[in-house]
Amino acid sequence: MFRFLILIAILPVIAAFIARWWLGLRVLSSVGRRQCSCDPTLWEKTFGTENPLPSNSGDARIFAETLRKAALTDWKTREPKAAASREGVRRFGMAVPPLSLMIVILGIIVGRVPANWAIPVFLLAIAVAVIFSYLSIAPELNAMLLASRRLRNSGAFYRRDDEDAVIAVTNALVWKESTPPIFNLIQR
Repeated sequence: MFRFLILIAILPVIAAFIARWWLGLRVLSSVGRRQCSCDPTLWEKTFGTENPLPSNSGDARIFAETLRKAALTDWKTREPKAAASREGVRRFGMAVPPLSLMIVILGIIVGRVPANWAIPVFLLAIAVAVIFSYLSIAPELNAMLLASRRLRNSGAFYRRDDEDAVIAVTNALVWKESTPPIFNLIQR
């Protein structure tokens, strides 16, 4: 029985590793270090003074993190319920795997849980956190899409390739950050 549970739990975890690598880490490693330059006045005109640029030139990742922050801020004002729900899913993904591991370890120490059930329960907790996280990623990607459209219309970047790189890295950051933090320990 516990082997079957491991198999059921490992499938979404492996799929999440693949999606995180393909849509997130791969893009970050290939495009994230691209040097971009931007006009800070057009940026502030588009995204406001509450989301200033750290500098007018730098890695695409720096601009992408600022764009993501601006998009999330705008999303929280436009759709507060959806943003709060996504933040709740993020907290769920942070809390459930370590909490389930603590409960299983305490259950083994007390003698209520057999030792061979520790791995399936922990993997199932990770799988549930991953499934919830990826089922709720669409609104956040939509918020990034709206911010990307605003960025394209602003003409803040001097070259179109810089814009494309920043938008690609912004979406990659969403895919990288959407998995539970336990993935950061395994896959960097």
